[in-house]
Amino acid sequence: MSTSVLFDVGVFVAGLLVLVGAALWWHATGSSRDVFTALALCIPVGWVLTRFPLMVTSVATGIQVPFAPVLLFYLQTFYDTPVALLAWPLTALPAYLVDRRAWSSRLFNAGSSIVSSLLATLVVAALQPTDPVSPAQLFAVLAGAATYFAADTLLSAVSIAIEYHRTLFEELADPGALIGGALFLLVSVLGYLAAAVQVVMPTWIASLILVPGMAVVVAAWAWRRAHQSRAQQRELFEAAVRIHEVTTADDLVAVLETRCATLVSSERLVVRSQAPGGGEVGYELGDEGPLRWIVAPRASNREGQQFDEVALASLGSLASAALVRLRLAAEAERLALVDPLTGLPNRRAFTSRLEQAVGAESAIAVLFVDLDGFKAVNDTLGHAAGDELLCEVADRLRSAAGAGGFAARLGGDEFALVLPDLFPGVADDTAEAVVVTLRSPFLLSAGPATISASVGLTAFEDGDDADSLLSRADAAMYAAKRSGGGRCVLAE
Repeated sequence: MSTSVLFDVGVFVAGLLVLVGAALWWHATGSSRDVFTALALCIPVGWVLTRFPLMVTSVATGIQVPFAPVLLFYLQTFYDTPVALLAWPLTALPAYLVDRRAWSSRLFNAGSSIVSSLLATLVVAALQPTDPVSPAQLFAVLAGAATYFAADTLLSAVSIAIEYHRTLFEELADPGALIGGALFLLVSVLGYLAAAVQVVMPTWIASLILVPGMAVVVAAWAWRRAHQSRAQQRELFEAAVRIHEVTTADDLVAVLETRCATLVSSERLVVRSQAPGGGEVGYELGDEGPLRWIVAPRASNREGQQFDEVALASLGSLASAALVRLRLAAEAERLALVDPLTGLPNRRAFTSRLEQAVGAESAIAVLFVDLDGFKAVNDTLGHAAGDELLCEVADRLRSAAGAGGFAARLGGDEFALVLPDLFPGVADDTAEAVVVTLRSPFLLSAGPATISASVGLTAFEDGDDADSLLSRADAAMYAAKRSGGGRCVLAE
């Protein structure tokens, strides 16, 4: 069992102890039957009010202003303190325990409400005047409300800090807490108002206070849903902009897991290959590859889960489109560097590779290869045979270059190789191997063909750049061709 769950259970146990103490106090003071009248009103109303807290921060979580404690301040004003202290825990327990949240959250909310009510009741009892319909009583209720909110906020901050490994200061420093506290004080006045009206007027008139009270609840619920929708739309728009700007899959993952995490209740997102497990929700990305799922912890309440599902679906669509865009861009970049006939790197790719090697001052050699007799194959066997011959030449050059070499087609029947030149004679042996392998007959679909190759070889020297290396190899290749072809010439 995790530390956060242990803390939540501990708060619930403390609430149960408060309930037991309240029951003993009620019994010791005469077991007033007013408690049953109070429960008949408070239990159904409390159940409704707990379903509609006012959310003042974040998309799916944040500071909540509970409406249910309105009943606590009604009880404190209209009934004796023992009755009020017992009736509220008996109202809070069923109201919070039948919620749709995770069981640990239910226990915590019930326990926190009861513990906070004890502190609030003690404050109200200490300040309570004889006349319940007086400014002094209103002041006592406001002081009790402030105490209740402070205690409940502190316990909630500790629970969240433990669960998400944050500091208590980070949780308490949320500016929404001040707004929530101010709104809670205003809400608590409704409880005092209902009790004050009932004191001086018939009960049926006092019950009419439920009408504006329910109007406030419905308005708060509607405002919260609208606020959450607007906030989520704004966050999704910003996420779409950030996702559109990424240029690599790693950048996309970083954006999703950090900048877009605020879209879900837990503010935690992970992109991974495994599907969501128990206690998680996720969205499968439409693109193939290792990035298959966006996963977040499941929210503790139904409303949070609904917002998370919308957020993940929206983010998943954006991320899928981004992955397709990145894949197509990478494919276009790859094709821009590949000769479409032979599959070898093209001139652009060869130049880039040569410039990198020269920039690193690597020990390299460059081979410039020109085919002898290729035009004759085209003329006698046809262009299809010529294309087939070029593909066969590409395969032989790949093999001759080896794992450390880089073979490319520069255009037409011209090829080039960049070779590591770490040991004397290795590049010369490779050049001779190229001459020999290209001299062997080619068995083409249109018939056999025989060609040769003129090869120019040069090695990197201090002060060389890519152009000078390739020019020397080119000049050496022409020297080999003037000498009759089918041979390798080392550049001077």
